[in-house]
Amino acid sequence: MSDVLQHIPDYHIHTRFSCDSETALAAACEAAIARGLREIGLVDHADFGPDDPPDYFRPVAYLAEIARCRARYDGQLTVRAGVEIGEPHVFIEEARAVLAAGAFDYVIGSAHYADPLQCAWKSPFFEQPLRQAYAAYFRQVVRLAETGDFDVLGHIDLVKRDAFKLGKPYDGPEPYADAIRAALRAVVARGKGIEINTSPLYKGLDEPCPSLEILRWYRELGGEILTFGSDAHALDKIGARLDVALEMARAAGFTRLARFERRQVSWLEM
Repeated sequence: MSDVLQHIPDYHIHTRFSCDSETALAAACEAAIARGLREIGLVDHADFGPDDPPDYFRPVAYLAEIARCRARYDGQLTVRAGVEIGEPHVFIEEARAVLAAGAFDYVIGSAHYADPLQCAWKSPFFEQPLRQAYAAYFRQVVRLAETGDFDVLGHIDLVKRDAFKLGKPYDGPEPYADAIRAALRAVVARGKGIEINTSPLYKGLDEPCPSLEILRWYRELGGEILTFGSDAHALDKIGARLDVALEMARAAGFTRLARFERRQVSWLEM
């Protein structure tokens, strides 16, 4: 890994505290160190939708395990305590209860359900007219951006990744530009950020979430707060394709990345 990339944090890593990962926290830290990373952010899923397993995320135990990893890898790796909350604008009380459990460094707010709580990662969602489906997804993103409690808006055009997985075409972002720009304006106005999520690249797509076009819209609207994340659910994906994220960010005019501690931003030149 290049010297520049060693300083780039991977701020979207999942572990066994998410219902869709079996990765041990210590193993994730060791994998990050082996790849030359110096800082990571763990963001296990706190989801409350109708298709999510109830009461899976255990924030107190999760934060305690992160504290143990911080002590164990002190001097080798900075470990940030994040959480990825699904639809925090819908599940307001549930989100508050999670965040009251301890000190989190940052919150990724994500839309996994389209409006109104249509499960947007399973095949039935894509059986409706696709423009109708995608418009419903981006309506949810706008509402999240406008009112959700988060620091970084996760994978803003995630719906394209699941469309690809299920063999469905995605015609964005232009047909949904008004909604996407509305979400980005809300993010900027509220002093929040977005991420470049590289998971689509290792799942077979030719661009991350978001596309370069959307990233440029964000920058043109005054967006400054940007993080990178692999969305790793397995050890071999930690740090994956951060080089592409770095190239994209520079192409869109970004010169620094955001870092978080206790939900406060600092900056990392890139």
